[in-house]
Amino acid sequence: MNNYFDSIIDLGTLTTNWDIIWNDPIGWFLGFSLIVQILIVIVLIAIAITILVLVYYILKGVAYLLYYLFKGLYYLFKGIYMGLSKLFDRLYYGISGKPGKKDQNIPPISKESIKSSEHISHLKEITEKKIPYYCTECGQKITESLNTLLNERGVAFCFFCGKEFTLKKAETS
Repeated sequence: MNNYFDSIIDLGTLTTNWDIIWNDPIGWFLGFSLIVQILIVIVLIAIAITILVLVYYILKGVAYLLYYLFKGLYYLFKGIYMGLSKLFDRLYYGISGKPGKKDQNIPPISKESIKSSEHISHLKEITEKKIPYYCTECGQKITESLNTLLNERGVAFCFFCGKEFTLKKAETS
């Protein structure tokens, strides 16, 4: 019976060229010409670099995913805690009848403290010219050369987006 199957299926046809590579990899590699050997080494290096880059970006993506997941969970639990804290505070003050906590307001500045002549002259120097720090159109920081153009001419344009800036003197009373 065994001979019947052996005659039908030739086991020699099932062997592949991979058997040659796995049995003698150095002999297989040295059997090629020099140009093919160099190309094989270049392809193997390219595959290794591609695998390293893919592993890097996969690990980076997982790190970002975990970071933002934990950051979101932190803010979720912080919000739940703050909400419950405020709820229980209001319940406590509502049940006990005690006056609730009030926000600490900044006391208004008296006019006598502002009227000193040094302070007024200092305020005039500060509010005399309103020069922006960032462009409202593109968000880039205003450069020193744009500041000098604004001070000299009164009009300047953003170097990045072209928005016009006009220097206006602030009104002081």
